[in-house]
Amino acid sequence: MLNFRGRGNRPSSPTLEMYAGTVEQILASIGMDPVKMRMPTDSGYGWSFQRGSAVIEVFVAQQDGVGYLQVLSPIVHIPISGLLPLYRRLLEMNLQLTNAAFGIHLDVIYVFSERPLEGLDGNEANQIINLVMGYADDLDDKLVAEFGGRLYSKV
Repeated sequence: MLNFRGRGNRPSSPTLEMYAGTVEQILASIGMDPVKMRMPTDSGYGWSFQRGSAVIEVFVAQQDGVGYLQVLSPIVHIPISGLLPLYRRLLEMNLQLTNAAFGIHLDVIYVFSERPLEGLDGNEANQIINLVMGYADDLDDKLVAEFGGRLYSKV
């Protein structure tokens, strides 16, 4: 589990609770049980679930008084060789992604999207979650086929 924003004490802000409720409604609308998907965080709320071949993590968290929605998916363990072409391809693909990007943490490629909570409505949160789910489920297999490595969801 990776939470880029999750540091500090768990806030008691009703604003975070409101956004967490919105996320749980979105997860329920796509057939997930949000209560079963909950995972512990230090600074807000988190959920983890599998969609197709991808693991999806959603966080509603706060750092330095600013709330964030973060949706991320660890998709591929980086292969041992051929890294330069892989990195180049990830950068090229970043220009083609809408409201999402690739990143690497601890030798795992992630696709993620993050935005401040201020002004976020349920429709936009739903779009962000579905966007990352779609990219992750589609691109993980393509990257493994092209560059090797191993799907994150495969043990």
